This record gives sequence, C-alpha cells and structure tokens, in this order.
Amino acid sequence: MLLVHGIYRFWQKRVAFRNDYCLSCAQPRRSVQIRSFNVLHIFWIPLIPLGFWKPWYCTACGTDPHSGGTRRSFKWLAIPVLLILAAAFWANPIDREIEIVQWAFRIGAPIGAILTLRYLLRTPDAPTLSMKLAIVSPAADTVCPFCGTTLMSLATECFCPACGVIRL
Repeated sequence: MLLVHGIYRFWQKRVAFRNDYCLSCAQPRRSVQIRSFNVLHIFWIPLIPLGFWKPWYCTACGTDPHSGGTRRSFKWLAIPVLLILAAAFWANPIDREIEIVQWAFRIGAPIGAILTLRYLLRTPDAPTLSMKLAIVSPAADTVCPFCGTTLMSLATECFCPACGVIRL
C-alpha cells in the first residue's frame, strides 16, 4: 500500500541570517533561518501539528548547512556489517528461487568491505565543522540582504526594521 505523507510548512518567515560553512557546498556561504509552523500530513490531509520550527538553510543549495555526507564512523561500522552479511550468505545453502541475489551478496559484500576499508585507509580525516567555521568571518552587513533597508543595531544584535530579520 502506498502511503503519501510529508510535512506542510505554514507561515514561513525569514527571521535571521549569518555567514556559515555549508558542508554540502563545501564552501563558506550565507545561511538563513526560516521560522514555520509544521504540520504532518497523510494523503495531503493535515493531521498532526508539530509546532514552530526554525531550521537553517544555505542560500546557495537550500539544504541544512551543517549536514552533508556520511560520517567516517558510519563508514567504519559498515565494514563489519558487510563481512557479517557475507558470512551469513555463505553459511546458507543456495536457494534456486533467489540464487542471483545470494551470489550477489556472497561476492558483493566482501568486495564492498574491502573497497570501504581501502577508501578509509587512503583518505585523511577531513577537518571538523568547528575548524571550518573558524575560517568564516561573522556577518558584518549594514544593509538587509533581503529588503535593502539599513540595519538598526541594539547593544547585542542588528536587525532590519522593515522585515524583522536579525543578523547573527
């Protein structure tokens, strides 16, 4: 049975912006925080209100700037999982109905483990997100990038009087 589900985002509004490092783009970028009221829907019928959320989005690619790629620890975890999977398929006798699948796992799982191990041993550890964020300079805009109004500053933060966006 096909179950169509997802999240509706109502009343979306930009509330903040900052200079950030996007892991998907692998470059320093501008990020925008958008507040919305999220509602879970099933078959396009809104059912469960999830409340207000304020996620960050990269202005270049539109994704969460701090999520990208598979973590190195998960790649190390994949090696024993692939080896256990290969051992399980080698331990069971061949079933004529799914013979192709069994042979694919018998051969593919050890090859996948070897290639993953080779990749992990040859590639150096990537710099952490905190190291990448250290090279990003804080936003110093004096004009709102969205409406062009001059930002007003309080003691701790700057904000746009026209659209209400805060510079972080």
